[in-house]
Amino acid sequence: MRKRTILVIEDGTEYIEAFRRLALPDTVIELLPAANAAAARRLLTESRADALFLDVVFDRTPVEDLAGDLEELTARFSGDRAAALDHLARNQGFYVADALAPLLPPGALVLLTYDFSSEPARLAALREKLPGLEGITDGMAISEMMKKLTGAGS
Repeated sequence: MRKRTILVIEDGTEYIEAFRRLALPDTVIELLPAANAAAARRLLTESRADALFLDVVFDRTPVEDLAGDLEELTARFSGDRAAALDHLARNQGFYVADALAPLLPPGALVLLTYDFSSEPARLAALREKLPGLEGITDGMAISEMMKKLTGAGS
């Protein structure tokens, strides 16, 4: 029986609850929940994760818990702090992935809730820092996501 540890980074509990309901034959799954980059960083220094599941939108996260340089983004958005915050929350998964990249073992799977099918160049650029990065396709079933995260069927 294989054991897989999956770090699930999201601003709610929807994905981790869905993953907990799934059972895969011959696989024991340990799910580590993290609500933000700081919590995920702490878990990665304490535990080994076989894969990361990362949501993109963190619109329920307190501003002080968002990863990324808010001042730099505010300048980029011509001083519009609200627009910068909105951008940061709606793209938080990319900022968290960037912050965690140095802590990941080579080839670690990072499954991001983003469909790169129309942006292959973006995926290729992100893979320079995160070689194990994969996106999901729109409408992908949670069971398919779990299969990717556990390596089932590969």
